[in-house]
Amino acid sequence: MRLSQLAMTSLEIPFRQAFTHASATRTMTETVLVRAESAGGLIGMGEGCPRRYVTGETVAGAREFFSNHQADWLRFTTVEELRAWGQANAALIDRNPAAWCAVETACLDLLGKETDRPIEAVLGGNRLSAPFRYSTVLGAEKLSTFQKQLHQYLTGGFTDFKVKVTGDLRTDRERVAAFMTVGPRPSGCVWMPTIAGSVETRP
Repeated sequence: MRLSQLAMTSLEIPFRQAFTHASATRTMTETVLVRAESAGGLIGMGEGCPRRYVTGETVAGAREFFSNHQADWLRFTTVEELRAWGQANAALIDRNPAAWCAVETACLDLLGKETDRPIEAVLGGNRLSAPFRYSTVLGAEKLSTFQKQLHQYLTGGFTDFKVKVTGDLRTDRERVAAFMTVGPRPSGCVWMPTIAGSVETRP
């Protein structure tokens, strides 16, 4: 891989309705995209989601991190060099995990395209062979909206959910009760608290 360009942009897509949970209410995406282009014209893309209330980052901070180290990253040619930079700068990455995720993913995507291999193979792992299962998120909106979204997701075939909580016990119990009534049955499910104010359920 010989990089000719490495660029970061922010992506702000307005939501049709605000998304709420205990830590924040958001009305649009907060995302950074990194575009890695090789001398041969191939393009790799990476995404990171800086969240002040999750990773301690902001979009502005992610862009500053990128600007400060872009020259170093433009010299990457192999996955070993990418891995070595990450290991040598672990403490710095711990302060900018979403920003580094976007850079690393863009480079790995490009390396995979150059060698016609998926990222897991580029990293020395086994190719995925089983079907990939997606999960979905239910926010802390009013109960009628919660129930409508839950019905839509169940109709779409989703079985794994993350349920955002508000911190208000009565409100959260209403949502969990609604989920357990019409969602996947409680037997075999695991409820897991997460750092951003949510509960995950998995069959």
